[in-house]
Amino acid sequence: MNSFLIGFSALFKGISFSLKHFRIWFLVPITLWLVLTLGISFQLSKWLVPYFLELIESTTGMKLANESIADSWTKFLKIGISWGVIIVIKILIWYVLSRYLKYLILVLLSPLFAFLSEKTEEKISGKTYSFSFRQFFKDVIRGIGITCRNLMIETGLIVIGSIISFFLPILAPVIIILLFLINCYFMAFNFFDYVAERKRMSISESVKFMRSNKVLLIGFGVAYNIVAWIPLLDWVLAPISAASGAVIAELEVAKKEIQ
Repeated sequence: MNSFLIGFSALFKGISFSLKHFRIWFLVPITLWLVLTLGISFQLSKWLVPYFLELIESTTGMKLANESIADSWTKFLKIGISWGVIIVIKILIWYVLSRYLKYLILVLLSPLFAFLSEKTEEKISGKTYSFSFRQFFKDVIRGIGITCRNLMIETGLIVIGSIISFFLPILAPVIIILLFLINCYFMAFNFFDYVAERKRMSISESVKFMRSNKVLLIGFGVAYNIVAWIPLLDWVLAPISAASGAVIAELEVAKKEIQ
């Protein structure tokens, strides 16, 4: 439980730290998120809305296209159905994108997270790292690889959990909780690996380290998801703060081990 609390509190300490030292960088994830979300949402809506309107027309025989209608009630109904389809599709697109774009954000902003993770350790511990473009490039490529690996594993577990829930509905509540904890673990993994990379751990050593500290990571991930559930904070606050929070958590654990 102590490890869980260290991880949980580290995320919020990371928020405080990043607000003090990295305020300007908060503009980067929100700008990228808005560009991706609005752009993809617009294109998907442009394709899906006509498809579903056509599907409704073919199924019900009702013509939803703008045309002269004598019956005001029928006209009102058609307008309501059309706008209802548009709103529902946009909400669904927004929900799906908000769930999976976070991984794309982690991939695209891997250079920034690697940089902020290193700067956080420098400011807290005083330990400096000489800049090497080659090493920085390796850190970025590794960060992208780890994020993609975690996404594939988590997606596979979600599929397995969904299949089990379909055939054994009684287990659905337990599986939902387990999938949430799995998401917390992998989300934290993405940020803690920047610390592992600076310690020159190989990927296999990093995986072993994460597994041995899984309670710490789950606590961190729970706090991350709590913050991410609040609108806008998932875009602005959570990713930058997590890069700093992971460093804070690892330093606290190392300090307790020395004591």
